Amino acid sequence: MVITITIIPIRISFCQPSDTIEIKTQLKKDDFIASSLHFQKANLTFGNESNICPENNCSYEFEKTTFDERFGTANIKYLSGTLQIEDKANTNGNFISYRYYRLSGTFNLVDIKGGNIKTGDKILIYEGNLLLDTGNAMFSPSKVEYKSQIKLYDPQNKLELYGKNQK
Repeated sequence: MVITITIIPIRISFCQPSDTIEIKTQLKKDDFIASSLHFQKANLTFGNESNICPENNCSYEFEKTTFDERFGTANIKYLSGTLQIEDKANTNGNFISYRYYRLSGTFNLVDIKGGNIKTGDKILIYEGNLLLDTGNAMFSPSKVEYKSQIKLYDPQNKLELYGKNQK
């Protein structure tokens, strides 16, 4: 008698907490550099294991944040700027404490979806790593890196970034 046992690994992803980041923003073209796009009206969401904003209810602001082509490199975009985010651990009553993270990332064009002949609408998909860095090791976390995908909706200039921390 032969008994066969089959083991099927099951991964239940909806039960696994994760450190993720999601940014949705409208972009505005620069007045002087046509390929430079500035963040406008941004929405930021962190996953439930984020050390930057653990309860996902922090006030924030993107400062001088752009998604652009630097040095005319084809199919590569750079995301750079500053994220000012509330530091809940050090906020007291009416005094709000902030941390500042430098944002940087290089993103390579990996796909183009759409190409509507009538409207010209398309979605450009970029992949790369987004780094948030305080520049000060005394803050925890001082650096967080997210493996990210960016969808750039053209010609609407709408950007959606989804990233996951690669701990």
